[in-house]
Amino acid sequence: MEPNNQYLCIVRGGPRVAGHVRLPFDGDEMLSLVLSKAFLLVEDDKIAADISILSQIRQSSPSR
Repeated sequence: MEPNNQYLCIVRGGPRVAGHVRLPFDGDEMLSLVLSKAFLLVEDDKIAADISILSQIRQSSPSR
């Protein structure tokens, strides 16, 4: 994360059983990790429930 080139630690949640949709990249752990972080961060201003992620973003960006 800018400006300090910090790593954003996002811990993977547990498996979802109900309503699981199989995606083409489900078997590719690295691609799944990259895409999940990208989708999350596209709308980082809407993150409200995960205090761990919010504190990391706010720590990196004093304007938030």
